[in-house]
Amino acid sequence: SPSQHFLWPSTTKNPKTMPNTRRLFAFFAANVFSTIILTSSLSVPPTSSNCVIKVCHNKDCTKKGGGEPLLNTFRDLLPAPSLGESPRVSIESSGCLSQCGKGPNVAVAVGNGNEEDKLYFGVEDPTTASAVLDVATGEEYPINLLVAAASISQAKCATSPTKKEKILSSAISALSKDEDPTLLNSFAHAHALYLRADARLEMAPPNIDGAIADAKLASEIAPTERKVWRVLASAEEVGGNIKEAIDAIREGARIDPSFSTKAKKEIERLANL
Repeated sequence: SPSQHFLWPSTTKNPKTMPNTRRLFAFFAANVFSTIILTSSLSVPPTSSNCVIKVCHNKDCTKKGGGEPLLNTFRDLLPAPSLGESPRVSIESSGCLSQCGKGPNVAVAVGNGNEEDKLYFGVEDPTTASAVLDVATGEEYPINLLVAAASISQAKCATSPTKKEKILSSAISALSKDEDPTLLNSFAHAHALYLRADARLEMAPPNIDGAIADAKLASEIAPTERKVWRVLASAEEVGGNIKEAIDAIREGARIDPSFSTKAKKEIERLANL
């Protein structure tokens, strides 16, 4: 069975509800704890090692913030590979990893797969996910990605589209200001853009041009992300661009064939407008 590590107590409060001082403490505590684990129970893998993060999608972990949201949080924390490089970290969904009461749980495989996976409990937010990455890879990741991931997490709980747009705009600015291609082309940037596009469509009145621009840029950064094309299709439809909306739906269905039946119905609906 995988070796087990408590990276963070499962009773940790959500960072978005913490005062700033508590949030700052949580960030530094996570990094200190990462160092403790590194020096006491793990050897730091070489930076060239491949690393697979397996995120439990079982219902117990998903109820506690695991599953797809946590998988996307890990994706948000990774910079885009430099030109000519292959990604050294991949993120995958996983079945039950046991220890359900201590979740959300994550297993990490490093290197050629000969070593047993290492299991981490209570990985429930961007701060603890970032600490897992630091420990698993022996690398430090750009702080702007942690800021963006925390903002994206906070935006999902925003009480209005206007607040959501404001929070996501701060994340997008953090990733854009230095014109670093590993940040500009990161999943976090695309994620924040298509979520902001969604928020702009929900505003009264909707910011249609802004939504279309966000979704188009997100589709250039993450062309294999079906949700990007769904948001772009919605924005184009609201803007009266039916042909472009249909094209976006078709691209989403091409990327994810399981969406084909629903896409066909959507295309028929749009063709009859």
